[in-house]
Amino acid sequence: MKIGIIGTGHIGGNVARLLSAAGHEVVISFSRDPEALGKFAGQIGATSGSPADAAHHADVVVLSVPWGTVDEAVADAGGAHVLAGKVVVDTTNQYGRVDGQVRVLDLGGASGAGHNAAKVPGAIWTKAFNTLASATLAASAGKTGRDRVVLFYATDEDTAAPVIAQLITDAGFEPVRTGTLDRNDVGHQEPPGDFYNKVFHHDDAVTAVEKLRGTPPPPPA
Repeated sequence: MKIGIIGTGHIGGNVARLLSAAGHEVVISFSRDPEALGKFAGQIGATSGSPADAAHHADVVVLSVPWGTVDEAVADAGGAHVLAGKVVVDTTNQYGRVDGQVRVLDLGGASGAGHNAAKVPGAIWTKAFNTLASATLAASAGKTGRDRVVLFYATDEDTAAPVIAQLITDAGFEPVRTGTLDRNDVGHQEPPGDFYNKVFHHDDAVTAVEKLRGTPPPPPA
């Protein structure tokens, strides 16, 4: 697949490296240092460009930027005009500053994924690659058998599910769907949900999803 990645920090960079190594055609973007971006692209077998380049190129767009720059990244990619009809993988988590401290934001009952999806009408929004810290993500990729680590994903569009499941598999993980972008589904894979920042394997993950799907996740602290 053609993959456009907007944001190459700890998570976006790992996703770019893993998907490029799996044979996908990857364009990376959204860096304050174009020279460093180009160097990293060369190291992992990808190419670099602007967010608009990445989005126009892509069958799948991976949005992997800090929460406070989502609007900027979406605008730089071309907004709904470009992203409508494309599968978007949202890796972001709703952290922001409250009273001078970084906290999980209260989005008024919406999930982080649902909140962002509403910004881009027509995009096929999905949530994935957001549950594990970057070091854990890098160390866990490619394990096999019962040691294979789960990455959770969610989407409202059933047609997108096999696409995301394939990317997760190609990255070296076991895909397990939490459900839709409703907070009572995907909220369990967003902070401070039951699946966030925890390592699961297949059987335990499936059991946990069956138990928790459709139930409210923990509220922001």
